[in-house]
Order: sequence, then structure tokens, then C-alpha cells
Amino acid sequence: METLYGLSIRQPWLDMIVRGVKTMEIRGWTTKHRGIIALHAPWRIAFETAYFYGYESPWMLPRGKIVAVAEIADILELNSDSSQAFLEQHRLPLPVGDGAYGFLLSSVRLLEQPVACRGRLGLFQLPEKVAMHVLRFAHL
Repeated sequence: METLYGLSIRQPWLDMIVRGVKTMEIRGWTTKHRGIIALHAPWRIAFETAYFYGYESPWMLPRGKIVAVAEIADILELNSDSSQAFLEQHRLPLPVGDGAYGFLLSSVRLLEQPVACRGRLGLFQLPEKVAMHVLRFAHL
């Protein structure tokens, strides 16, 4: 089986990606990986983001699970000027500094059933059993 990688994204950012409101994830690192990844919701919540965007009960969003898959279509190196040009894609209300990377996400598909999994920092390899469940529930 081909390796499936995961990316942890705090709620409500992940919910915004799943709903198609956010199509770019900002990171301070880059990767050569392109293609399908699993989108993991860690337990930790970005409360300031949740309240800024009107989420009244962010703790009700799925956490501690892989909830969707997406494709990394491309990665753009950003600076304070270019980050403003992509505001509608990444939704960060403050400009990002130099050394930021925008992961362009496409083909986001919600899993039929979330899969429990521990996340990690960076792009992380999923255990084979977890990857099999993710692929099955994503109908890939």
C-alpha cells in the first residue's frame, strides 16, 4: 500500500476547509509532497479564530480524528504582500511574514465516518491500519 500522510489542522480552520470556505493552509515549512493527504483535527481548538468567525460552540466540532482527505495541488511561498493577495483563500486576518508557505488544497472530501488517530507536527505518515480506514471511508 502506498504511504498516506496526514496534516493536523486545528478547528475551526479544518471545518472551514471542509466547507470550502478556506482553500489554503498556511505553514512555516514546505514539502515536496503533492497529492492526497488526510486532514486531521487535533484536540486543541483555535478559540480566537472560532470566535472571530462566529463559531459559538467550537468544542462540538470533530477532534482527535481524521475527518477528510484533500489533495495538495501546489505550495506557494508567501510574504506580507502576497499573503494579502490570497486572503480569501487562507482567511488569516493578519498578514503573514516572510518564510510562510501556502498549501493549496483541492478535491476536499469529507469521510463517511471520521477515523480516530493521533496527530503529529508536520506532514506525518499514517499507520497502515488507519490509512486503510481513511481510504475506505473516503471512497478512494
